[in-house]
Amino acid sequence: MKKLIIFFIIALIWPAYAASSEIKNQILYDNREKAADDYVMRYKKNPENLPELNRNYFKYIQLANSSEAEKGIKGLTEMASEGILDAQFSLYKIMSKENSSKSTKEKSIEYLLSSAKSGYPPSQLELSLLYARGEFFEKNLFEYHKWTEKAALNGSADAMLNISGDFYAGRGIDKDDDKGFFWLTRYFAAKGRDFSRWDLLGRAYETGRGTPVDLVKAYMCYDLEGTAGIEEKARIAPKMTAEQRAEGLRLSREWQEKNHVYTMQSLGLSRQKDGSYR
Repeated sequence: MKKLIIFFIIALIWPAYAASSEIKNQILYDNREKAADDYVMRYKKNPENLPELNRNYFKYIQLANSSEAEKGIKGLTEMASEGILDAQFSLYKIMSKENSSKSTKEKSIEYLLSSAKSGYPPSQLELSLLYARGEFFEKNLFEYHKWTEKAALNGSADAMLNISGDFYAGRGIDKDDDKGFFWLTRYFAAKGRDFSRWDLLGRAYETGRGTPVDLVKAYMCYDLEGTAGIEEKARIAPKMTAEQRAEGLRLSREWQEKNHVYTMQSLGLSRQKDGSYR
């Protein structure tokens, strides 16, 4: 009965959405991490400090995941009809759940396609993954790469990492180490202090894939992996002078201090048998 009511609400409001092509699209959050942070840090604590649109968006999301799901879906559908791409993506996520009816899932894909074509990075990334997995669409690596690239160009960090791996591996596209390294460094810049794929960046510098070999930078990256990079540092250490290793460690410490992110080793802690650090 609940699913029938939800579908009825969507069916009533859908014509308004479909006729909204002249409405200017708007993005509240260009990535879902920002949305999650705002929800926890601002909406849950001081919602009055948020713009009205953002406040309403979170309110409808909250309702859609409660016993008042119909109210939440109605509100999100109205926002979607007004060109809020975040709402279109959220409706896709809600309506594409496993227990949804076939017609509801089809509507969800329409929302996803509309927001992806309108330039919403999370929708473009999601669409690329659907093509890669063959979900809702026939598996198509060309379409996967096309939408991954669109998402990356629009600032999706996850898409940048995916497309870097695709170029390095030649997955769905011609292998190109230069482009692989380009997108890996774009990912590094996009993630900032939250960057964690030091293993990939270190390997690129160690092997010279898309960039000149630079063992000092490779050593820095492996040191920034923490205990996970111990074996990698040991592997390249014999190829380096003591001065080069010291410089790699200096660069590692410099990055940690600048970004206030520290490895356990730099804090003087070592991994214990029970998995803890002391």
